Amino acid sequence: MIALNSTTTLLACRHGQSLGNTARADAEARGLADVGIALSDAELPLTDLGHEQAARLGHQITLLPPSQRPTRIVCSPHRRALETADGVIRYGFANCRIAFTLDARLAPKSFGVLEGLTRTGVAERYPQLAAQRERVGRFHFRPPGGESRCDVVMRVHRLLADLIGRSAGERVLLVTHQIVINALDYLLHAGRDDALASDADGWVPNARLYGFALGANAGPIAEPVNTDSAVAA
Repeated sequence: MIALNSTTTLLACRHGQSLGNTARADAEARGLADVGIALSDAELPLTDLGHEQAARLGHQITLLPPSQRPTRIVCSPHRRALETADGVIRYGFANCRIAFTLDARLAPKSFGVLEGLTRTGVAERYPQLAAQRERVGRFHFRPPGGESRCDVVMRVHRLLADLIGRSAGERVLLVTHQIVINALDYLLHAGRDDALASDADGWVPNARLYGFALGANAGPIAEPVNTDSAVAA
């Protein structure tokens, strides 16, 4: 584990509802093999609801006490995260400047050859990989050309180490994806340590802010913002 010896406070949110979220939910419900979107995962935009969620999150950040507001934003380079960050900045920091950087370590897990497939699609088109996943467990299973959940945990671990070394005293907001917040939970003992090892993902609502303390009292802190986001896959 990282030696947590800074006073950095870490905030994190999943992006707003995206086209990928709605398309996957529909495909899974209908038993289809794939989500049926020509765009790559990195290109998937927010839905209209997702843009509303980002704006709402930005507005609610303005209601936080100054001691809780982010002083820096670090964002995944995927379009849905960028559009979420844009909404947060437009509505949360309209009258002030905030430092902003991209970091690929905040990207979602790469599924490689399984990208865009539903559970049904994986079982039908890659039965040997589906069997391997069951055999080795989802935490360590790495599809060809993709990542395992363990891989994601390791890159998030490196990101945390960098934040601790470079951002002491700041309140950093990570705009990211469900799997990364699962990894933060796992690394910082936020109470869902088994989320990455189970068959189901640890559910993270869209555009809801979570807080973690990095320092002597490392771990989760109370959620300062609840955007009442609509459920999305």
